[in-house]
Amino acid sequence: MTDVLDRLGHEVGTAGEPAALMAALSASTPVSVAETLSVDAHLPPAAATVTSTVVKAIRLIESEPVDVVEADGRIQRHSKVLPGIELGTVILAEGQQNPDKTVPYPAAEQALDALGGGDVDGTVAAYVRLLGEVAEILSDPPPGTAGMPETVPSWIDDADLRQEVAVEAERLRYGAARLGCAPQEVAREAAQFADEA
Repeated sequence: MTDVLDRLGHEVGTAGEPAALMAALSASTPVSVAETLSVDAHLPPAAATVTSTVVKAIRLIESEPVDVVEADGRIQRHSKVLPGIELGTVILAEGQQNPDKTVPYPAAEQALDALGGGDVDGTVAAYVRLLGEVAEILSDPPPGTAGMPETVPSWIDDADLRQEVAVEAERLRYGAARLGCAPQEVAREAAQFADEA
């Protein structure tokens, strides 16, 4: 599978490219579709971006466990790991090659991915971004914004209720700002603990 991907490429842009890839693989190769959109882990903040359709080799777990005879003669049920391919989408900087490292694009999934890898700073940063995104959705659009903005207040006629929603948006912004300071505070506490030890 790796040889096929190295020969035919990991990026596909036309129907013929995945068709050629599938034809070159064994007919029994499992195919999976990525559950989320990914983004280059090192994407510069203001970069112009493109979306790329990619194929990568992955390990899939077969749903039915198989019997395996252990060294001591006991029979145990184990999940069978199969090589497969995954079709996914990656956001990357315009003109760049597909990155080696990607992270989930949605902030909530990015936070969980970072937490799973023990990356506290990345987890907090993703949650700060998520709180900011929610605050924007709950905020009145700036005066003079053309078209129908996709915000909660744009659908509310009651001025008092709009004001209440705006207050909650500000609380989220405030919470995001405080949360953004948390990794620095944790680092300070760790340094103090190390000094005391």
